[in-house]
Amino acid sequence: MIHAVRIFVEWKWQRLVSRGRGLTCPAQKLAFAPSRFRASALLFALMFSASMLQAEDKKPDATKPTVERASYFRDIRPVFQEHCQGCHQPAKRGGEYLMTDFAKLLKGGESGLAAIVPSNPTKSNLVKQITPDKDGHAEMPSEAKPLAESQRDLIARWISEGATDDTPASAKAQFDAAHPPTYPQPPLITALDVSPDGALVAISGYHEVLLHRTADLGKGPKESLAGRLIGLSERIQSVRFSPDGKLLAVAGGSPGRMGEIQIWNVAD
Repeated sequence: MIHAVRIFVEWKWQRLVSRGRGLTCPAQKLAFAPSRFRASALLFALMFSASMLQAEDKKPDATKPTVERASYFRDIRPVFQEHCQGCHQPAKRGGEYLMTDFAKLLKGGESGLAAIVPSNPTKSNLVKQITPDKDGHAEMPSEAKPLAESQRDLIARWISEGATDDTPASAKAQFDAAHPPTYPQPPLITALDVSPDGALVAISGYHEVLLHRTADLGKGPKESLAGRLIGLSERIQSVRFSPDGKLLAVAGGSPGRMGEIQIWNVAD
């Protein structure tokens, strides 16, 4: 850059000198003008070069990859859905730990220890639970292989970055026995089964299976409703009573995200 500016300055100076030959001015003035111009031009060149170098220093280094912040909704939640929420959901709270509610995800379970301490993964009990010991065994997930190292590192990085919940408002709807789904119109029925003794009919709904007493079906849906079995899956794919009618198996999931099998005791 400095070399290019120098060539430009010398070219301008030579043009000025060549034009000065035809000027009608005192010799002293003519001799002084080019040298004064050259000094000013050189000063300008130095200032221009310095500013260009500063601008180049401020440019981001393309060779250094930009590390994007870990996202709970995009990165962490899918790991929990696949490996953890099957045992830590409203229908099955293993260790009294609920991982489908963000506030309770941070709080922890029956141990009394905070599962997630924002900005401090070393004090987060969840990190300890998913970290394998010297024999390669981890407390979570139970009865399964430990999470991959890349998944553990991602969870720890998310916690160290503040463990924020960036879930869109449209995706935060949570359903449980205290907050069941509502239906502005009858739901699409994707699965149905009748108990072996004919006393109950299981009908798929949104995030749930509705149990109705067949003897009261003629009285209306509210009067015949025997129970609402609410799980994680948005769409219920299949329902089946056990041969003795005491259990109900439910298969469901969210396409491309997660799937689950629910086993409900419907005898009580």
